[in-house]
Amino acid sequence: MTLDMNILQHLGLKMYTSLPAVISEYVANAWDAWATEVEITVPTEESMSEDYEIVIEDNGMGMSYEEVEEKFLVVGRNRREDEGTDVTEKGGETRQVMGRKGIGKLAGFGVAGLVRVKTFKDNKWVEFELDYADMKEEGNEDDPAETSEYEPDITGWGTDGDKEHGTIVTLTDLERERRPTLHYITQRLARRFSVHNADFTIEVNNEEVDASDRGLKGNCKEVWEFEETIVVDREGHELHGEEFELEGWIGAEDDPVDDEQNGVAVMARNKLVQEPSLFDAPPRGPGEYTYRYLLGEVHADFVDDEDLDLISTNRSSLAWGKEPATTLHDWIEDELVEVAVELDEIKFQEAIDDARETKSYDERITSLPDDQQEQVDEFIAENAKDRDFEEGEEDPFLEKVAESTQREAFTDFIADIREVQVSDPEEVMDLFHQWEILDALELMQVARGRLETITKFRELMETGASDEQFVHEFISDNPWVLEPRWNYVDNEPEYTDQLQEKYPAEELHNDPENRLELLCLGYGESLNIVEILKPDGEITRRNLENLELYVDELREEIQSDEENYRGVNGYVIGGTVSDSAEQKVNRLQGDEIFARTYEQMQEIAENTFEQFMQVFEDRAVAMEDDRLMREVEELKDDTVTG
Repeated sequence: MTLDMNILQHLGLKMYTSLPAVISEYVANAWDAWATEVEITVPTEESMSEDYEIVIEDNGMGMSYEEVEEKFLVVGRNRREDEGTDVTEKGGETRQVMGRKGIGKLAGFGVAGLVRVKTFKDNKWVEFELDYADMKEEGNEDDPAETSEYEPDITGWGTDGDKEHGTIVTLTDLERERRPTLHYITQRLARRFSVHNADFTIEVNNEEVDASDRGLKGNCKEVWEFEETIVVDREGHELHGEEFELEGWIGAEDDPVDDEQNGVAVMARNKLVQEPSLFDAPPRGPGEYTYRYLLGEVHADFVDDEDLDLISTNRSSLAWGKEPATTLHDWIEDELVEVAVELDEIKFQEAIDDARETKSYDERITSLPDDQQEQVDEFIAENAKDRDFEEGEEDPFLEKVAESTQREAFTDFIADIREVQVSDPEEVMDLFHQWEILDALELMQVARGRLETITKFRELMETGASDEQFVHEFISDNPWVLEPRWNYVDNEPEYTDQLQEKYPAEELHNDPENRLELLCLGYGESLNIVEILKPDGEITRRNLENLELYVDELREEIQSDEENYRGVNGYVIGGTVSDSAEQKVNRLQGDEIFARTYEQMQEIAENTFEQFMQVFEDRAVAMEDDRLMREVEELKDDTVTG
């Protein structure tokens, strides 16, 4: 054998570091030698030692003494060029040759220090050993690129062999501390070849390797199959317009695929030529999570045709920068994207269908308005595609979603979740928890603001404020002191001007100076008329009658224009309610007309604040969040000192 140490290291030690990959090279040689059976023996009882051996035996044509020297021991011999064909023939049948580069014989040195070869042909046999340590001694360590001659150690020969034809390769002096795992070897061999049939079988410890050992297509929940013709469309390229046939499948498993098999593998001549890859498919949906479920195979014999050499030296990847490999790459990438889109739609519908069968969805989400339910469905589908929902049971994830829909900030929260791009339901649950804490802290600031508002109310009552602009802004900025459910209101100056022009204070009021402000505020579908008297002013029967006039005026107005509001309510605010007005106050409440004293408004503010405090305290305890507890305690202290 003529070689240099660089070749030995780069084409043996460094290229083949996986035991299944090493064994695969000898299986490929057996295929090319017209073997019908390959038997692999991996001891399972012996401990690892220098004597531990892995044996690959085939019933192929074998080699004569001369063929060993002239073919097997020639490193880098291109069989297809040397013999002028890329097929082998026997008995009128042909096989496409797997080998091409003439380096598979060195694969054993990726895992073993000694490779023993015993080959039989026409009842003659020869056995020899390739010893890596001896090769190193023959080589020039100072100049690894210097060519040297190596003579394998011939350990036996004869004419009375145990086999008429075939080859036995024994790997020993293995560089590993643990015994190989049979399942791992079997599965990887199954995935590296697609020639398992009656004419070619592979056995590991007397157990035949078949397609089921591949654990691929048969394990998929969804499968997309294809037979396609791709065309090179690169202008000016010598292959422009050329057509190439391929076939294969892409499948999706229930659980994320292990990293070694995630993506699409490319096979040529029934052998792996490209390890599984996602081919630069762009992330979609929740990051790259959808692609984690995909695997598949493309059979593209054209990448290993006689006139094309697109396969890398170690036969685990292709030269993607060359045509037609580039066109193949782009086609697989597009196919992965299309499959991912369809898989997302399938998972979307499955998640929604499963969620709808739960008690939580039925009781908490089905009652939502259609547009909000649609938004919630989309959120569930995106963030719980792989969650197991139990039919008829409560689900904590859906309970959190249902609780969150009751808050105005839910839409913003959904947007935040999408930006984070998480797909693990547990991570989403953690974000829910974090959001609840932040949401509580934000509401706590609202509570602080309301505490300050209560203080201003006290000052207002004590000083008897008469600044109408101050009162106007106060009510507009803090509408909840009038009605606890009002978090905000819209000023409606056009309606206000209309009323002030038609009903000036000097014409309606016995004491026009008592009216500080008349304003119209919109909340939801209701227009609210608010007449504000001085803090020491009395609400009389005349004030209530005036308020009825205002309400009737605008109710008639909005009947002809229902685009903005569907109802009109009235409020009059003053210091006290006269005895003569008490009975009318009670009667008008049924007509959505109310009288409020400043003292009642203060009570509303204080009650609302106390409810806030109780909710916050309960939430802080439930969340076991120290920061929130501190905020609650500080606010309690402020309430006492205030």
